[in-house]
Amino acid sequence: MPKIVDKEEMKNKIMDAAMIVYSDVGFHVATMDAIARQSGLGKGTVYLYFKSKETLTIALVDRIFGRMAEDFIGEKPCASLEEFRKQLRATLDISKEHAAFIRVFFEVLGPSFASDAFVKKVAGFFDQLGAHYAEQLTHLQKADALRSDMDAGITGRALVAMMDGLILHKGLFSISTRKHRQMIDASLDLMFVDPKA
Repeated sequence: MPKIVDKEEMKNKIMDAAMIVYSDVGFHVATMDAIARQSGLGKGTVYLYFKSKETLTIALVDRIFGRMAEDFIGEKPCASLEEFRKQLRATLDISKEHAAFIRVFFEVLGPSFASDAFVKKVAGFFDQLGAHYAEQLTHLQKADALRSDMDAGITGRALVAMMDGLILHKGLFSISTRKHRQMIDASLDLMFVDPKA
């Protein structure tokens, strides 16, 4: 009887191997042969799941950003501006491990930004996150918890850009947790002033 292969498990095994190879030799030097060796699979098997290094890298980005989307995108709209601020603060207050991964992400996947398909995937994640926050902002506007003249779509996307910057600075520049939390609070204060205050 033929062995049943879990396709998702196999893809994850190959993507894990790719991250190791990218970390060891860099994206541009990495080859599908090296990824196959690292995964313990034959080159033909790797190509069965991923047609090229670019498609493998795009799948890797999908996995990374898919997990991040699960973490960032809440189930229901926040009931108040303060609840929304707390949610944002918790999202932005990343762990030391997450901060350390940011450098690895850019070392490993940074060269992939030369690929239009890669850039499109990353931009799509940020657009999805911006749309989520736009929904949150619209909900708060309807509840009179936020200025009604604010364009929720533009502000949601601007919020994502600000959050990205805060997270990148924490990871790339080794900002202390205390200072990072102060920066988070200052940014949220700047962006969201209670209209009733």
